[in-house]
Amino acid sequence: MENKILENLKQLEKMLILLSEDRKVVLSHHKTFEHVEKMRTIVNESIEMANKS
Repeated sequence: MENKILENLKQLEKMLILLSEDRKVVLSHHKTFEHVEKMRTIVNESIEMANKS
């Protein structure tokens, strides 16, 4: 379970870079919203895993 949470955090880090000023490509609003929704799902999944342990 800790490995999955760590995996989720690494995935969130990559997605945050895509949304930050450090990004190399400008995303459309639609793509930005998609990334945010995916990130919210990952965060909720990680919170559920942490609560179960």
